[in-house]
Amino acid sequence: MKRLLVFAMLLFVVCSSQGQTQSSKQKEDDRNTGLGFHFGTISGNGFSYRKYYKKGGLQVTLGGITSGSKEIYNTIYGNYGSASIITITKNGRETKLSSAVNYVRTLDTSQVGRFYIVAGGSLLSSFIRQYEIDYQMVEVNYYTRIKDHPERKKWDSDYAYYFGFGLGYDFNLWENFHCVVELPLTIDNESEIKMYIPQAGIYYFFK
Repeated sequence: MKRLLVFAMLLFVVCSSQGQTQSSKQKEDDRNTGLGFHFGTISGNGFSYRKYYKKGGLQVTLGGITSGSKEIYNTIYGNYGSASIITITKNGRETKLSSAVNYVRTLDTSQVGRFYIVAGGSLLSSFIRQYEIDYQMVEVNYYTRIKDHPERKKWDSDYAYYFGFGLGYDFNLWENFHCVVELPLTIDNESEIKMYIPQAGIYYFFK
């Protein structure tokens, strides 16, 4: 998550500087449908579709990533109360899916781009493959895996959601490329309010 925030902030700076150099660029009113990438709390992280209408607009984002290790250790060290046989639960590969739907309301347009209000929410779904493995003690605080006890597999899941609204700007860069920067006020699933975490995206508007 921290890496995505750093990337979003860098994209925010690039878009702002590019937008200042494009003040004389003619606005492309005929292109209102774009595909690209978006990163943020209420925008979600991943591939994004954005569609502008006269004043309103819709954005849908979907992304995913799998990380972690499937390695199972044959030996472990630790103090487990001198138990002769222990069962360890180990996390394996984790898959995270990000999905979001946002509404965009245009406030003003210029040669530089589009100023708007954004509101919506995102859902982050995490699925973790877990393994239960049996070990037997061969020395004090030293355990080896019991080979004739196969590992038991199960899934653990976790969900986090974010809702909010804020201000954004869609900069016309060059040709059909647009860069989007946003500053939302966000409420998460723990009812905590987060602000001043920038969102950013880059799009290619093809029609």
